[in-house]
Amino acid sequence: MGQKRLGSQGRVRFDVIHRARGFSLGSLLVVFIIVGAVAVPALKVIPSLIEYFSIKRAVNYAKGTGTKRSEVAASFDKQATIDRISSIKGEDLDIEEDETGRIRAVGFEYRTEVQIYGPLSFLITYSGTQ
Repeated sequence: MGQKRLGSQGRVRFDVIHRARGFSLGSLLVVFIIVGAVAVPALKVIPSLIEYFSIKRAVNYAKGTGTKRSEVAASFDKQATIDRISSIKGEDLDIEEDETGRIRAVGFEYRTEVQIYGPLSFLITYSGTQ
């Protein structure tokens, strides 16, 4: 636990040897594996999230520019071409009209599959209403 040592005035002094603190190589490896197991799937999901937000923006734009179902669908398709949206088309939108024919809401729902490791994949359902 300690070592005997003579001090400067001849008295016996005990120096306590402190144990080293910190990560061992094994625990550091375990931490890296856990962080990698969480980070890799999260990084693979990011492109589908970016596409989801592009779809929301395109639906909002289409709702604001169109006054009929066909105009909203055509406007969405134009925005989808610009933003490279491939998961959903204008004909897949759920367009709600009121009694006068005005567009009240435009909704969408779609699923996308993201491959993670080999046979493991995420099936994500995105939906929204503007």
